[in-house]
Amino acid sequence: MEQESNTERIGAKVDKTTAETLKGFCEARGENYSGFIRRAVKRELARHSYLSDEEKKALGVKQNG
Repeated sequence: MEQESNTERIGAKVDKTTAETLKGFCEARGENYSGFIRRAVKRELARHSYLSDEEKKALGVKQNG
């Protein structure tokens, strides 16, 4: 029996310079693209108050107040 995943695959295109920079950055940190992109998206959502204060704190995003 196949379990449902709580994830959804999305795609994005970036220019070659950004892709090369991202590759180098991720390699230097020992991180894969997916992990970096997930964190970057969540930080941006947190920055615009789409996530809870607890999630903001975990992501290092300044909380209101």
